[in-house]
Amino acid sequence: MNKLIVKKAAVLGAGVMGAQIAAHLANANVPVVLFDLPAKEGDKNGVVKKALDGLKKLDPAPLSSKSKLKFIDAANYEEHLAQLADCDLIVEAIAERMDWKNDLYAKIAPHIAPNAVVASNTSGLSMNLLAQGLPADIRPRFCGIHFFNPPRYMHLVEIIATEQTNPATLDALE
Repeated sequence: MNKLIVKKAAVLGAGVMGAQIAAHLANANVPVVLFDLPAKEGDKNGVVKKALDGLKKLDPAPLSSKSKLKFIDAANYEEHLAQLADCDLIVEAIAERMDWKNDLYAKIAPHIAPNAVVASNTSGLSMNLLAQGLPADIRPRFCGIHFFNPPRYMHLVEIIATEQTNPATLDALE
């Protein structure tokens, strides 16, 4: 695998870190699909849209310009998983619960492109155990990408290999 050129990314989870990771990618002009659970009432993308509104109000600002929001599309796990097929990089940033992450991995796996890198932003769960929740063909392209908060200002990203991560995947991310 050569250097990873991210033409489109997905971030799974529109919480504090997920939304800011999406903003960080948008600052680099990378189109991002930001996913979260479908809202129980109203617009099914309401959870993500609320997170995007929140990005405009944060201090320090996660966006280099509010115009960068145009690079982020709101999506939900119920209606938009097919959009993952176009993504070169998928970053999972949901709550630190192994069962929730494994459920999400099972849901997204059929939609992941054959060359996409899949990563978790987890800071407290075993990457090797997380990898076991993915199909065998995805595991060599799976690793941890731990962004520090706030991503735009903390010039540090921890890349964490699993026992099955292909070294070429790590090289491509660097």
